[in-house]
Amino acid sequence: MLTDFINNLKVVAVQVIILYLISGIGFIADKTKIFVQADGKRLVDLLFNLILPIAIVNSFLSMERTPEHIRGLLISFALAVLTHIIAIAISSLTFRKRRSLMERGVYHYAITFSNAAFLALPLAQSVAGDEGVFYSSCYVAVFNVFAFTYGINQISGKKAKINFKNIILNPGSLSVLIGVPLFLLQPQLPLFATSVLERVGACNSPMAMIVFGTFLANCNFRNIFVKREVYFVSLLRLVVIPLAMLFIFKLCGIGGNMLTALTVSASAPVATNTAMYASKYDNDTALSSELVGQTSIFSVLTMPVIVALAQIL
Repeated sequence: MLTDFINNLKVVAVQVIILYLISGIGFIADKTKIFVQADGKRLVDLLFNLILPIAIVNSFLSMERTPEHIRGLLISFALAVLTHIIAIAISSLTFRKRRSLMERGVYHYAITFSNAAFLALPLAQSVAGDEGVFYSSCYVAVFNVFAFTYGINQISGKKAKINFKNIILNPGSLSVLIGVPLFLLQPQLPLFATSVLERVGACNSPMAMIVFGTFLANCNFRNIFVKREVYFVSLLRLVVIPLAMLFIFKLCGIGGNMLTALTVSASAPVATNTAMYASKYDNDTALSSELVGQTSIFSVLTMPVIVALAQIL
């Protein structure tokens, strides 16, 4: 078992390193002013509104409809919901004293929401192939539902009104609503249509990581490793929640690529949009960036270990 763990660790570590090397391109591009964070923020709109949804739709379209996959689809949705509920429960126990609603909201958002779309989805694709994207897409859809409700409520200091239209009318949710019928109906699309979907969807991983690199380039690395609170969030986001969910996934009898994909999603660092939402709702963008930055750096070590552990269980 130890040999299998080490072999799996090497495989996952290589994939994580490759993704972070791609993000290094964005980091260098920002530092050399070729492609800066402001450009990355504009590209996020393209990724979130077009490229990511196309990648998700393509994953559903390319997945063979079998009883196992249909059952896996329902289970992955249910476990993604459970993951967020448990993360919310854990976060609600933290930072309750001597904190403003705004500061507490940033910490709670960071603990609850992983970088499911921009890091977990590419890694799931690298490690578990099309099935990885298929199951991770369910996690992304659930992420969007919780982010547009609980997440916005927290990070705005409970000031923002919840717009329930956004729960459905957002690219992540819509892409799953389109993808599930395509998966169930299995239509035979023309070759040119499937080729377009595949090629555009393939852009998601490298583009997402390059944009991610521009955000890392603008982190204050001195502050990242100073605050005890940031280390505490890293511990919860990268170790406690993933290990708790891995244990629960195994109790539910989950295995194979579904276990890998869900574990990848649960073990990813703090969501990149933490800083974006903090800016939108006049919260602490510096703190948000520090949380994203530190967890992203530490995840290079934690994600391979946790995902490799999932693959041998």
